[in-house]
Amino acid sequence: MSRSDGAGTGPIRDPIQHLLDEHVDMMAQLFPLRATLRELDQRGEAALASAAPVLEAVSRMMTGQLLRHARKEDEALFPALENVFGTTGTPTMVMRMEHHEIHRSVDQYRIALRQLDAEHPVIAAGGERLGGLAARGGSAGEVHDAGAEIVRLLDLHFHKEEMILFPMAREVLDAAVLADVARAMETVANARG
Repeated sequence: MSRSDGAGTGPIRDPIQHLLDEHVDMMAQLFPLRATLRELDQRGEAALASAAPVLEAVSRMMTGQLLRHARKEDEALFPALENVFGTTGTPTMVMRMEHHEIHRSVDQYRIALRQLDAEHPVIAAGGERLGGLAARGGSAGEVHDAGAEIVRLLDLHFHKEEMILFPMAREVLDAAVLADVARAMETVANARG
């Protein structure tokens, strides 16, 4: 399966379908993480060496594609919906709060991986401070918990968007507004940084 990070993907014809397609792609990239989380839960520190490539790949997806996806919603889709519904007590307000929660969880996940990278002997190829890692909390358990929280949040958040927000957007936004949303998403997709 070819993965896109959502950058420079060309014209977006249907912004809602574009977001749905990104959900499918990101959830597919989480399948290996789900298996890795089970391994970390069962085998603990012994599973870290084989988990490293999956943990790093998911980290790249979350800090690239996932955050860019959230920006497409925050900067393109949500403002269009807020023009219809306002900003207080609306579905977009809830989605924005969930985006902040997801961003915090991504940061926790990255911190846990950095601690492992800096100190775990197998991942860091030569570090010999696994005892210090466990004492400081940078452990398989911490990575497991951070990864499990990311999976939980994304499962819930994507489900809400797919079942409520996106169908609502199709109902209330006309073709001209959706075309504007698509252009704004392209701007986000093509932005660097």
